[in-house]
Amino acid sequence: MKRLEYIRAALLYIGNIPLSWIHLSLSKRLLLVVFSYILGIVGLWLLFPPSHNGSTMFLPIVIACWLFRYRGLVVSMILNGLVFQASYLLFWVGMLPNQAFMEGALIGFGTSLGLGLVVCWLRTAVDLVYASRQQALAAEEARLLALLKQRQVTLAYEQQREINALKDQFLLNVSHEFRTPLTVLGGYLELLDEHYAHLNPEERIQALQEALKSKEELRSLVDRMLDAAQIAGDIPLAKSRLVNVRQVVQEALAHLTPLHVQNYTILMDIPEHIMAWADPQFLHQVLNNLLSNIFKYVPEQTEIHIDAEQADPATPVLLSIQDAGPGIPSSELPLLFEKFVRLKRDLASTTRGTGLGLYICKQLVEAMGGRIWVESPGRAKVGSRFCISLLPDSPS
Repeated sequence: MKRLEYIRAALLYIGNIPLSWIHLSLSKRLLLVVFSYILGIVGLWLLFPPSHNGSTMFLPIVIACWLFRYRGLVVSMILNGLVFQASYLLFWVGMLPNQAFMEGALIGFGTSLGLGLVVCWLRTAVDLVYASRQQALAAEEARLLALLKQRQVTLAYEQQREINALKDQFLLNVSHEFRTPLTVLGGYLELLDEHYAHLNPEERIQALQEALKSKEELRSLVDRMLDAAQIAGDIPLAKSRLVNVRQVVQEALAHLTPLHVQNYTILMDIPEHIMAWADPQFLHQVLNNLLSNIFKYVPEQTEIHIDAEQADPATPVLLSIQDAGPGIPSSELPLLFEKFVRLKRDLASTTRGTGLGLYICKQLVEAMGGRIWVESPGRAKVGSRFCISLLPDSPS
C-alpha cells in the first residue's frame, strides 16, 4: 500500500511540473547533450571491458531525442556509431571477435533506434499536451477578459443609472423646495398687477413685503443648496485628536438656538472619562446636522436622549441620539445617507431640506475613521436612533 501511495505521489508531482520547463534555449540543450555524451563515454570506458555492455550510450540517445526529437535521433545515432567504432579501434581490438562485435553493434543500433523513436513520440505527445494547455489557457484568458469588459460595461451602466437617479432626486427636491415660495411670490405679484388700483396703500405695502419675503426665501434656498453641494463635494481632511466626548457634545448644545432648547427636553448621559479620536469641528457639524433634523421633523415637547458608552478603553465609542419622532420606514433606511435623498413623507410636507445633511454627516464621520448608521422600527412616537461609532485612539 505504501508503495502505491509513493507511486501516486510521484505521478502527482510529475503532473504538477510546469510543461514550460521542457522548452529550453538552444545553448542549454546543446550543453545537456554534450554533458550526456561525457557521462555516456565515461560509463562506456568503465563498464564495457568487464561487462561488454555499452548501455551507458543510451543516455545521449534519450537526451538528444527528448531535446531535438527526430533530428536528435538521427544525429545521436551517427555520433554513437562513431564513438563505438573509435573506441573499438583504439582500445578494444582483439578483446571481442569481429563477428561478435558486429552482432552487438547491430543489436545496440536496433535497440537505440527503438528507444529513440519511443522518446521522440513521448516528446511529441508532451508538446501536443502543452500546446493544448496553452490554447485552453488562452481561451480562458479571453473569456475572463470578455467577462471583465462586460462587468465594466455593466458597472458603467449602473453608475450612470445611479447618477441619473440622483439627478432625478435632486430635481424633485428642488421643485418641492421652490414650489411654495414661488407660489407665494407669484400670487402677490399677480395681485399687485391685476388689482393695484383697487388696493389701499397698506394692502399694497403688505403685498410687496410678502413678495420680497418670498424672494429672500428663494435666494436663501439657492444659497443653502449651493453651500451644501460644495461641502458635499469637497470634504476636507480631518484634524483628529483625542477629545472628551462629553465636552464636545456640551459645546455643540451650547450653540443651539434657545428656542429649540426650550421646545425640547434634551437628556444627556455621557460619562466624563470617555475619550475618542475625532475632529472637534467635524463632530460639532455632525451633531448640529442631526439635531437640526430632529428640530425639523420631530414634534415639540418631546425628549431627545444623547448617550455615549464604551465597553473598555480599547473599544470604539458609541455615541447615539434618540428622538421620539415619527420614525423612518425600513424600506428607506438603506438610502438615508445618500446624496439628495429625502423621505417620501417629507416631500409632501412644507418642511425645507436639501437632502444633503445626512450625506455630509456620513462623509465627516468616515473622514474621522468612524461609522454612522440609524436604527428605527418605523413607528410613530418610537422615533429613530442615530448611532456614531468613533475610534478610541489614533488608527495605526
